[in-house]
Parts: sequence; C-alpha cells; structure tokens
Amino acid sequence: MSKPRTSPTKAKKKAPAAPKKAAKKAPAPAKKAAAKQAAKKAPGEKPSKFDPRIVKAHENYVNAINSNVTARVMAMYDKDAVVMPPQSPVVQGRANLRKWVDDYFTTTQTHWDKKSKVIWVAGDYGFDQGMDYAKDTDRETGKVSEYTVKGILIYKRQKSGEWLVYRDIWNSIDANS
Repeated sequence: MSKPRTSPTKAKKKAPAAPKKAAKKAPAPAKKAAAKQAAKKAPGEKPSKFDPRIVKAHENYVNAINSNVTARVMAMYDKDAVVMPPQSPVVQGRANLRKWVDDYFTTTQTHWDKKSKVIWVAGDYGFDQGMDYAKDTDRETGKVSEYTVKGILIYKRQKSGEWLVYRDIWNSIDANS
C-alpha cells in the first residue's frame, strides 16, 4: 500500500527567511574623499602617485645613507640583502655588507639625492626604479666627486610589515664615474 501524497497546498510552510543585512561599506564618494585627504601634501607639493609604503621605505633608506652612519644603513637592509655597485663585485652576506658600508663611510662623506621614476609592488616585493645624484667628499683629501647613476631598489616586506632593502643595483651613467 502506498502512502497518501500530501498536496503542495497542505505542506508545511516555512517561515520566510530574515532579510540579509548588507555589509557596511562606505559610500563611494566617502572613499574618494578619504583617499583625496590621505594624498594631500603641503601647499604647492604634488601628491605622490607611488605606493606610500615603498615611498616611506625609500625615504628611510636615503636618510640612512645621508646620515653616513653604518648602523643606520644596516638597519635598512633585509637579512639577505645584496648590493650590486658599478664596476665592483657583488656584496652579499651581513658581515661583507657591513664592512663595505663601513669602508665607504670611513673614507667618504656622502650625500645622495635619489629620485624615484617608477615604483610598483608585486606581492611581498616593492620595486623602485630611479635616478640618483651623489656627491662624495674624500675625508682625507677633501676631493669632491659628483656623479649620476640609474638604479633599481628591490624592497622586501618583512613579517612586521616593514619594507627593507633586498637588492640595491645601480650603474653609472656619467663618463667620469
């Protein structure tokens, strides 16, 4: 014997589902206003079109170099940093890197003006392509050397979120360098 069928009209009706709450999102105009506010600079200064995380890492690195203090520069390097200067061997390993930086600052008072031309981020790596203008003064003789280089800095995001120099690569574009 078969069970009697329940007609669709006699089936238990389910209570209607509660309306889903929409995720709270800032309206587009508010987001745009916040982005404009964050991008504001001092009067007359253009807002940066670059990723601010890499811009900050770049500023910190340039300030460390211009301090002429080995410890400050070393603090800007990732644990696996490599430096590739022009007409010189690759410098890798913390001890070698520290010696290279210290030798440079022992013999030279330096000032770098590093101008980023292109900055982009890919995952945990940030890339900074730019032109650098350097003025080195020999600490013993007082002789001044000025030169222009093109280069690429590669930054690596640390577990802390900080960006440190992973690779510093540059080539001279002056005939005198």
